[in-house]
Amino acid sequence: MPCKNTAALLKALADKYETPDFLTDDPSQFMHRFADPVDQELFAFVAAQLAFGKRELFIAKLNKLYDAVMDCKPKTARAESEGKLKTAGAAKSVGKPKTCGASFAGWLASGGHQKFFPKSQKKFYRFFSYADMNALCGRLAQIVEEHGSLGAAVRARYGQEIVCKPKTAGGARCGVAKSSGNAKNEGTTKSEGAAPLGLATASGIATVPPELRLVAALISLFPGVKCVSQNPKGACKKLHMFLRWMVRRGSPVDLGLWDWASAADLLMPLDTHVLQESARLGLIAPNAAASAKTAIELTKKMAQVFAGDPTRADYALFGLGVDGREKR
Repeated sequence: MPCKNTAALLKALADKYETPDFLTDDPSQFMHRFADPVDQELFAFVAAQLAFGKRELFIAKLNKLYDAVMDCKPKTARAESEGKLKTAGAAKSVGKPKTCGASFAGWLASGGHQKFFPKSQKKFYRFFSYADMNALCGRLAQIVEEHGSLGAAVRARYGQEIVCKPKTAGGARCGVAKSSGNAKNEGTTKSEGAAPLGLATASGIATVPPELRLVAALISLFPGVKCVSQNPKGACKKLHMFLRWMVRRGSPVDLGLWDWASAADLLMPLDTHVLQESARLGLIAPNAAASAKTAIELTKKMAQVFAGDPTRADYALFGLGVDGREKR
């Protein structure tokens, strides 16, 4: 367990950084611009996949995408909805007001991404091409069409339980119990193809350690999509950050939309700052790799500081790292 001084420092830092101001320069700001939970989680997922490299560069790319979604809304309706927000005295959102009418899900369903992301190998951001982004958005549109929302799709995969049938002459057989979710197409659909590492079914997800099953369920929905990490045993920093946004409740930053999941089951996103500060504080080895093993080790220690909510430490360690960099 971290010493008392370190635990006290982490708690103080979490209090300092987990505030509405955190949204200002963070990719999480974009999900707060939408009113509908389906739109929030969809745009949040895209924002998370682009959240690497120089912050000002990927924020600029996300703003362009957001503006493209807004441009699909009739200008008169857009002005009217924004006017209602002002007259109603709505709380100020980060950057821009909530759309309250423009739908990212609708933009995807109508094929808006086909125009914005033509199937070209030209790079959109870093090593992600326009074609890569087209595939990501196309898969999101398909998930919403089949399940109603990204959250329902993940719940269907995560909620499946393995049922081992009585042993027969051919050996034990494992089937899949009915999901606790309401989503359709709980197995692998023809359009999905083969998921990485055999994660297309509950039996495949069950092959990974319990700590990785939530992220494995998420990964299983995006087989072969380059923008999405395909191996749950890797660090999967962007996916764990997205899961933090979706699961943690009572936060000015995280949305807590997925009330069927527990914050206790989240893993620490291993951002560079988190890794460096964790090593500096003696929470992990100085040469610890960015891997699921390290994330699990760090998360277990943070659970001793933030009982039932270990990823609250992400704010403390990330904020400490950013402040330290700016002071150097």
